[in-house]
Amino acid sequence: MDLSLSSCFRMRSRLVLMAVSCLFIVVACNKKKPNSVDTAFAKYIEAYSSGVVSKTTAIRIRLTEGSSTTHTLNETLKESLFSFSPSVRGKSYWVDARTVEFKPDEYLRPDQLYEVEFALGKAMEVPEAFRNFHFTIQTIKPSFQVREEGLRVEGNSKSRMLLDGEIETADIESSQKVTEILTAFVGNDALPIAWEHNEANRLHHFKVQDIKRGSATSTLKLMWNGTALGIKLKDEKSIEVPAVGDYKVLGVRAIQDAENYILVQFSDAIAVNQELNGLIAVSNKSALSYSINGSEVKVYVPDELDGDYAVSVNEGIQNLWNARLPTSFSANVFFENRLPSVRISGRGVILPHSGKLVLPFDAINLNAVDLSIIRIYENNIPQFLQVNGLEGDEDLRRVGSAIVQKTIRLDDDKTLDLHKRRRFSLDIDKFLQSEPGAIYRVTIGFRPEYSLYTCHESSKDKKDEDEENDYAA
Repeated sequence: MDLSLSSCFRMRSRLVLMAVSCLFIVVACNKKKPNSVDTAFAKYIEAYSSGVVSKTTAIRIRLTEGSSTTHTLNETLKESLFSFSPSVRGKSYWVDARTVEFKPDEYLRPDQLYEVEFALGKAMEVPEAFRNFHFTIQTIKPSFQVREEGLRVEGNSKSRMLLDGEIETADIESSQKVTEILTAFVGNDALPIAWEHNEANRLHHFKVQDIKRGSATSTLKLMWNGTALGIKLKDEKSIEVPAVGDYKVLGVRAIQDAENYILVQFSDAIAVNQELNGLIAVSNKSALSYSINGSEVKVYVPDELDGDYAVSVNEGIQNLWNARLPTSFSANVFFENRLPSVRISGRGVILPHSGKLVLPFDAINLNAVDLSIIRIYENNIPQFLQVNGLEGDEDLRRVGSAIVQKTIRLDDDKTLDLHKRRRFSLDIDKFLQSEPGAIYRVTIGFRPEYSLYTCHESSKDKKDEDEENDYAA
């Protein structure tokens, strides 16, 4: 893989794919692979549900032209157009003149590969060889992640604290089941937990309440167990609860949201009528600004935060009762570069002639990407390898041609936060029919108009390099 960034808006990731039929046995002997899709169906089927999907998904087929049969939109079909292995009960509907949808009566099984057969011959006139269309879908494997956001004072209390956090699930899960994942204890006392759920976005915010500070330091145990979701995943985390009167810094965090800032968390509420310049410092940064909210201080810098920073919290910061911070505190924080980018993991894939390839890639701050696939013909490979390794890109125009150039939208699912790095998948089988012996170069790039990031680029970065010019006719 070769990654390059010519401006803050332009990054391209390359992955070399080799289709060598003689390697099929080596690749597939130990692992069952989904059946490949016959690309000849592309003349009748424009799109279909594929790849890794949510267990809540409906399965859709979109035809290249209107159905030859008459039907009423959104009315349950009496005839069966879909069959599944393992079996799935549900109903089929025509969404429009070209799109038919199957809605399961219940959620699909998690982490399950389904083989699907669509009776294309019942939807339109096709030759006998195309009467049945076979494809597969794979449901998401259940999982979850727990993130805690640190202790904070409840209001201006001296003796009560809260712990905020969130659980992110891999797939949509019932709010009730998610609440069964988490428990919190101080000693033998279970603590109440308040919840705010966003099932569609797979995020569940929690607030551990009634955390009491005593005369001595205590320990809050946050424990999670995925049994309610059918997941063998459990763990716990211990968090120190400071004693009453123990005024100190609890932690320093890098916060990356709509705006980036450094969050300093104290054990006591902080006095708002004080000057913090010089008391909280960030390496190589000046003209800092501060916002005090209870026991938390947000630190802003006038430019972008990117990379590692040393944060110093000095003695003398006053709490709400005019006590001064007795000891200084230092920490390092890291801010991820969130310029628009795409990234493909790995260096190459051997693609069997009868195999199926789903290409995963990561993207951040983008609402679309451009897909380009170049085929280097088998007869031209010796000429290509005279000046290139397998990952080379010299003289592509002489040995290959662009067979796919397409824009892929990433914002169809409005519940996704595209400002965070997300994993997407491309079903390469939809775009090409692999030929044994050929080399395919897949390029994923983007244009300035796809960016969700406010970029202050310099004039020298405004030139948009277009690598397709190297092989375009």
